[in-house]
Parts: sequence; structure tokens; C-alpha cells
Amino acid sequence: MSPNFIQEQLSLVYVRAVTYRAGFRLSFPEKDDHGIDGTIVDPNRRGVDRVDFQLKSDTDYTLRETDIAYDLRVADYNRLIRDDSMPRVLVLFLMPENPDEWLAQSADELCLRKCAYWLSLMGEPPSDNSHTRRVFVPLANVFSRDGLHDMFRQLIEERNDGSAD
Repeated sequence: MSPNFIQEQLSLVYVRAVTYRAGFRLSFPEKDDHGIDGTIVDPNRRGVDRVDFQLKSDTDYTLRETDIAYDLRVADYNRLIRDDSMPRVLVLFLMPENPDEWLAQSADELCLRKCAYWLSLMGEPPSDNSHTRRVFVPLANVFSRDGLHDMFRQLIEERNDGSAD
């Protein structure tokens, strides 16, 4: 198997584990995903109760003091900025450069290294770059059990602020 395929599968395992541990549900498109890898559903929330996500996993990123600088393909960027009825986020799973460090397992634990973060690009202007658009994913936006609840709260606030215009 290619390293890219393994990265993709490990990132899906991460998203599944965190999402289910948070008490949320997941669904995945059956056919052409049009740039969407899945949907997270909070069955207990009114208002924004579902978020589409695009999942990226990478060993090539720039870790800065408060964020991660990441070069996202323009086509992916332009799909994520769309402002329609379904909020969308980028989920970026950062992995060590050395594939031997991606996963560790013992009798006591299964450990995926490193961490995933999320970013909402809704409302951003379209990019006319030819290949990539640099995005800045806040280190505060950890894709974790608590982070998922924060993400839904933030998306509700963004939606409410946008509807007040």
C-alpha cells in the first residue's frame, strides 16, 4: 500500500474515534464526494446539527506559534468557502515525517501520532491562484471531543452573525 493511502486511512480512524467518543454520528458519501469526505452529526443540537468536512493528512506543513500554515489545493479551498445551507470545515491531521512513528501499539494503548485541527473557511473570498492557497489553521482548534463541541458552537455563532447582515 502507498504511504498516501495509509495516511488517509489513519486520519479516518482518528476522525471516527474522536467523533464517536464525543457522542456524535458520522456519515460518508456513497458516490462522488464533490470534495466532501464526510458529515458529522450532533444528534442533540438544535440549529447547526451537521457539518460536512474535508479531511487532509500530511507530514508537510509549517507549525507556527499560534497556527499551522498549510497549502491547500485551490479546488479544495473553493469548495470549502461555499456559503450554503451546510457548514463545511477542513480537518487537517498532522503526522510525523517518519512513517514508523505514525502508529504505536502495546497491550495498554493504541496511539495515532500527532493531532488533527479544524478550520472553517466559509465566507472567505474565492481564490484565483493556479495550484494552492495557503490557509492558517489555529492551534486552538484541536479536533478532539471537547473541540467538536466548540466547533459546533462557533459555527452556530458564524451562522447567526452572517444572518444578521
